[in-house]
Amino acid sequence: MNNQTIELDIDKRGCGNNCIRIAQGENGGTTIKALVFDNGGEFALAGYTAYLVARLPDRIHYYKGTATVSGNTVTHVCEESKLACVPGYTDEAYFEFTNGSHSVQTERFALDIMRDAREGNTPAKSWDNAVEALEKRAETAVTKGEQAVIDAGKALNNANTAVNICKSATDAANTATSKANAATKSATDAASAANTAKANADTATNAANTATSAANASKDGADLAAADARKAAEEARGAVSSDMKIYFKRVTDAQGNSWPVLVDMTI
Repeated sequence: MNNQTIELDIDKRGCGNNCIRIAQGENGGTTIKALVFDNGGEFALAGYTAYLVARLPDRIHYYKGTATVSGNTVTHVCEESKLACVPGYTDEAYFEFTNGSHSVQTERFALDIMRDAREGNTPAKSWDNAVEALEKRAETAVTKGEQAVIDAGKALNNANTAVNICKSATDAANTATSKANAATKSATDAASAANTAKANADTATNAANTATSAANASKDGADLAAADARKAAEEARGAVSSDMKIYFKRVTDAQGNSWPVLVDMTI
């Protein structure tokens, strides 16, 4: 870790000779601590919001990053990707403190941002093979990781498609169940109607049988009456002879028995 401490005064009459050196590409970054004074006396920073402000060496861009305060000490951890993005030298760096509408700045100090030797350059042929192999493995791992992300996305899409298919199948099954229930009800209603029709047919059959029996009984009575009529007719026809001289008459005794008796009317 690159830790550097400087002293700064908000009285800017003095000449600042402080210089902070920052190297591009440092993983640990650089921590700048500044002891802040006001005309030689400690400047109490409690209640202030602090920033590190610097014009970058290209004289076009600037950097502004938050800092922490404790007593009269202000601390800033440099963001290498922003503060050290432009190599070179600048003498326009300072700390700024604000409290509501009140704002003060320290005297200026310099930043010497040392260029990364690898920036924009191609490795030499003598580059360590082991390191090169490690870099290739890292690149391969990144490629595989990217492919894994793509595959995961495809798998997610397939899963969503499967969910939609399952939902459609469930909807179809529910529709089929509703139709089956309706068909079952229709079949039940038809069976009930058939049972009712059978009962009505049985009732009609019984009525027909009763009517047949009555008709048969009537026929039997009619046959007997006809027989009696025929017998009476026969008796009537045979009661008087053709020459009107003899006839039959029926005699009935006390027991109710009757029989014909020949009567001679000859004079």
